[in-house]
Amino acid sequence: MHKLLIDKMSVKYNDPVDYYIQLGDYSLSVNDLIGKKISINWLNTVFCSCGRKMKKFYRQSFCYDCFWNSPEASPSIFKPELCTAHLNIEERDLEWEKKFQLQPHLVYLSISSGLKVGVTRKNSLESRWIDQGAIEGIVFAETPNRYLAGKIEIFLKNYVADRTSWMKMLKGDINKVDLIIKKNELSSYLNPELKKYVINKSEIKKINFPINKLPNKVKSIVLDKKNIPGLKLVGIKGQYLIFDNDEVFNVRRHKGYLVDFFTS
Repeated sequence: MHKLLIDKMSVKYNDPVDYYIQLGDYSLSVNDLIGKKISINWLNTVFCSCGRKMKKFYRQSFCYDCFWNSPEASPSIFKPELCTAHLNIEERDLEWEKKFQLQPHLVYLSISSGLKVGVTRKNSLESRWIDQGAIEGIVFAETPNRYLAGKIEIFLKNYVADRTSWMKMLKGDINKVDLIIKKNELSSYLNPELKKYVINKSEIKKINFPINKLPNKVKSIVLDKKNIPGLKLVGIKGQYLIFDNDEVFNVRRHKGYLVDFFTS
C-alpha cells in the first residue's frame, strides 16, 4: 500500500507509450500493472498546487484564491488568443506570464476521436498528443509566442473542432482523415499575416497505446462518488486507466486527491 497524491501520469513516447506514476522518490511503470488489480481509496482530502489542504476543490483543481488569482488559472491558459504578455500587459503575474507565453508555441492537428486543432508549447508536443489520446498528429504552425498560436487556432476552429469526445476516443470509435491533405486545405484559408507561420514540413507522428481490451460501454469512476475496489487494469489511453468491467478512471481529473493505492 502507498499513500499517493495523484498527479497526471508522466509519459514517454515509445511503441507503445510508457506511463509512470511517482511514488515518493520511486517512478512506477503503470504499463507493468496491466493485467493486475488496482485499488484506489480516496482519503477525503485534496491539495491545491499552492499546498492548501481541503476537503474539496473550489473549481477544477484549485482553491478559491488560486482560481481567481493564480496565473495558472487565468483565462488565457484555456484561450491563448487572450494572452497579453507580448504587449507587456499583466493578467495576474506578468513575470510568470512572460516566461510561459513568450516562448515558441505550436499549432497542431491531431486525431483522437476525430480531427481536432490545438495549441501547445514547443517542448511539450508529444506529451500533449498522448494526454489527449491522439493516435496521429501533425504540426501545423510554429509561432514565437502563445498569442499568435491562439490567433491561428481560433481561426481554424471555424473549420475544425478543438475538443475530443473522450468516450469515442476510449472506445476507438474514431473518424480518421488524411492529416497532410487537411493541413494543406486549412493553410490555404489563412491570411498572409498568419500563413507565414505554417510549417512546410509535413511529418505525421503515430501513437500506439498499451491496451489489451477497449471498453464497449464507457463508465467513468469519480472518487467523490466511489473508490476503485480492486479492478483489473486492461489498458491505458490518454490519461485514463481502463478496467476489464468497462469502467475508466481519469487520472488527470483527480490531480491533488490524496489516496491509498494498492496493486495485487
